[in-house]
Amino acid sequence: MSPSSVFPPEIYDKIIDEVSSSSSKANLSACSLVDRSWISRSRAHMFRDINFTTASKKDIPTSIKHTVAFQQNVASNTDVALYARHLVLTLTSSGNTASQIPQASQLLNLHSITLKCSNIIIYAVNDAILTRLLSFIRHNQNLEHISVQSLIIEPSAFDVFIKCIGIRAPRLRSLHLQSIWGLDWTTDAWNQRKSAQRSESHHKVYSLTKLFISHCEDGLISTFIGAFDLRYLEQIALMNLDWGSCMAIIAATSNSTSLNHFTLDLSDHRRFLIVNGSGEDVFTRLASIPTVQLMLQRFSDAPSTLQRLHRAVFQRQHFLEQLHLQFRQYPSPSEPVIDTAFREFQYTFPRLRVTIGFDIQEGISSTSAATMNTSALFRRMGQTGGLQFESLDAWWTHEAERY
Repeated sequence: MSPSSVFPPEIYDKIIDEVSSSSSKANLSACSLVDRSWISRSRAHMFRDINFTTASKKDIPTSIKHTVAFQQNVASNTDVALYARHLVLTLTSSGNTASQIPQASQLLNLHSITLKCSNIIIYAVNDAILTRLLSFIRHNQNLEHISVQSLIIEPSAFDVFIKCIGIRAPRLRSLHLQSIWGLDWTTDAWNQRKSAQRSESHHKVYSLTKLFISHCEDGLISTFIGAFDLRYLEQIALMNLDWGSCMAIIAATSNSTSLNHFTLDLSDHRRFLIVNGSGEDVFTRLASIPTVQLMLQRFSDAPSTLQRLHRAVFQRQHFLEQLHLQFRQYPSPSEPVIDTAFREFQYTFPRLRVTIGFDIQEGISSTSAATMNTSALFRRMGQTGGLQFESLDAWWTHEAERY
């Protein structure tokens, strides 16, 4: 008797789902052999996540065979490709990287693409590497998440890449750009894009809700803003960016009412914020967002940051509910205690939850940290907030991979 005739199909689907979450793919393969009705659900779990890594220079003789095998057994095999939802392409620097990148073929139902480029270089618009990468975007109009990491690209080629996303990925919800730089000899071209008036695209993406940008060339921001409508963003993380780039994105989201989470790295901008006292409009914008995470370089930067945020909330209706301050460096005993600033801030806004974090935990066991009166330094944290030592960069990477 067929298993499908004993219980409703939802029961078997639930069983297969439980197997996928607690067992290996070998057990899922066994499930697919139980009955014909079990095949589709089993394959959906078995082939949901696809990973492909190009060969390094030492393995060039076998690289073509590796790509051909992937093309035949995965990308062109409908029994596998049609169930794939998440693709991770890891590219290594070798003499024939373009020929190692497989074609999209039957990989037509992808929801996310992650490109780990290992600092490969795209020299021009007609570069074969760019053509291969764009083929995956052109053939998957249901993409919801795109991540591009560690890429060196010529400015015009980046324009084509971003505009292709704007045209071919109308349902994109999450975009992650990390370590995207221009070639040394194209620095002037990037600078021209940085200062030039951005051109508006006729094919803007209006569905974007999560944006993560870190360690990227300043000139790419104008192209990015021209291709994406940022009014509907819900979550933003800007890490290690030029101050002008941060200001441009903040200005582009000034009319957004859906933004509820903003992570902003201020650790490299002390000259603008602490010394020169500029950026009042930045703090005014932050005060209108429910959850804010700020990365600061020094512990002594916190009082002035809190004071400026304190002033900003009186300039307009504020919605700030949770504030997290992350520090690159652990404080030394000679640094000022910020408890007074926190007390004033939380006295005015008693419902605000404040937490403090540090990028490294080594300072806790150091001699200087051991002599600190930690309970005095953070005595209000136990009442209205918390203390943590999780790296904000680690949080950022984890969040950027979710969608």
